[in-house]
Amino acid sequence: MSKDSIDRMVDEWAEREPGLDASPLLVVGRLLRCAENARGLLGETLRAFGLSYADFDVLNTLRRRGDPEGTHPRELARSVLITSGAMTARVDRLERLGLVERQSDPDDRRAIRIRLTKTGERIAAQALEAVLDADRAILEPLSDRQRSTLAGTLKRLLLHQEQS
Repeated sequence: MSKDSIDRMVDEWAEREPGLDASPLLVVGRLLRCAENARGLLGETLRAFGLSYADFDVLNTLRRRGDPEGTHPRELARSVLITSGAMTARVDRLERLGLVERQSDPDDRRAIRIRLTKTGERIAAQALEAVLDADRAILEPLSDRQRSTLAGTLKRLLLHQEQS
């Protein structure tokens, strides 16, 4: 099998410092490099819709939640793991694009809810299909069994990090 950029990096460390165990790079380095490459492809995919990955995340979180009366910005910020200040800026941008709208909360006049517009719903659905197609292209070299094994292994890593 051919050597990738991480193999070459580990080989260089072995030559430079023979006692150094750089083997964690074989996993973590590859995870980071693959994530960087995937993020780039997804960014390219979403540019066709005029969206950033963060925009996509907000739109499809709203779509996935499916709250007919909208979602409170605070709940939305928690779902996409950003601060409420960052959420305000993001919602402002998406509102200017006509993809979301703010509405008064029927249960609390001081609060607002965010919901997708019809255009936002359509763009979110199209962008999701494009992202899933890009995801499939990223995973194309792997068999179904390899994908399943990798998903289980990554889940184990992520659960450990989320519980720490």
